[in-house]
Amino acid sequence: MKILITTDFYLPCITGVTTVVVNEQAMLEKLGHDVRILTIGPKGMSFFEDGVYHMAASRLKLFPDSYMTFRYQNPLVADILSWKPDLVHSNNEFFSMGYARRIADALHIPLLHTCHTDFTRYDEEQRIRHTLWDSLMAAIVRRRVRYCDLLISPSSAHKAMLVRYHIKKPVVVLPSGIDLARFKQPMQGKERERLRANLGFTKEQFLLLSVCRLAPEKRVGQIIDAFFLLSFLESSARLLIVGGGPKEESLRKRVRELGLEARVVFTGPVPPERVHRYYQLADIFVSASVRESQGLGFVEAMASSLPLLLREDASLGLSIEGLGIGYLYQDAKQFVQLLSFLMENPIAVGQMGMRSRKESKRFSLSVWAQQLSAICLSLQAQSMPDLADQQDDRRHDDQG
Repeated sequence: MKILITTDFYLPCITGVTTVVVNEQAMLEKLGHDVRILTIGPKGMSFFEDGVYHMAASRLKLFPDSYMTFRYQNPLVADILSWKPDLVHSNNEFFSMGYARRIADALHIPLLHTCHTDFTRYDEEQRIRHTLWDSLMAAIVRRRVRYCDLLISPSSAHKAMLVRYHIKKPVVVLPSGIDLARFKQPMQGKERERLRANLGFTKEQFLLLSVCRLAPEKRVGQIIDAFFLLSFLESSARLLIVGGGPKEESLRKRVRELGLEARVVFTGPVPPERVHRYYQLADIFVSASVRESQGLGFVEAMASSLPLLLREDASLGLSIEGLGIGYLYQDAKQFVQLLSFLMENPIAVGQMGMRSRKESKRFSLSVWAQQLSAICLSLQAQSMPDLADQQDDRRHDDQG
């Protein structure tokens, strides 16, 4: 079938949504579908190139990694309509959604929408804050998805937000697929030792890894504070923090204040194609985040054969403790206790890592693409009777 994907985010800007739509086009084409993408920008003029419709962008730009538009009378729309897609799959609620809705309506085809973003703002106890913001976003999202036939949510935790927003449209949970191949590539022992040494770690040290955007909601500061306590009990423990973001400088300052410069290393921003190498260097993955839309970093760690030490696993849609691939902790004391136990039991760490790798397969691109393809084909089949009825009505009108 012919599928048109719409998105506010696209290359060369690297975001989670960009990765998802690029993977979707590639994987659905492997399954025999004819797939094109519609995005906004990067120019003030519209053009079609390499299977992508670039719609003219407004001069106004709120974010560095996406473009805006307020006009939907675009000559490229006629080309899309003549191509006659069988389904439109929207990936953002805002600017490109305007095109998605108009094209689906003009062709009387299904409109599928994936909600990628958790708009909720939480405090450190995971209580909803900024109630006015939450109510406003609920009203906006409800309005933007009112024309959709089906919504996809990346996790049960994210779906709970849509339920709280009183979204009446049907919702299915489908975690976005991840290209796990590079995370599973084995690293030779000598190379691992060399790369660890380049960062200041020895092979005997036990390395904790945090990979995320250094933003307030990731709560990396809590990891640093808990690690400070761990350092008094376990002299061989080390912490590697991979990523950049608005909190990077304040986190570096916190490390200096605690006298942890010899034990905690920051990499700064790392290109996506190099991130997998850092997972290969670590012994365990740690996170203090209490709210993830999906937890892609958790899955990458699993594919890299790392046990997980997390505050929540609802975003994964599985129980890490039930599967024997990690532990949940509630506070710094439990964080220290669990890590001390694991550091004294390296065989258990290795076994948990092997189970992590096995369980990561459920998040593979191929599994995700097959499930997404089935959803698209089902929506197309459901829409066929309605389209036939509309055609019959038009024939009767012509005859009359």
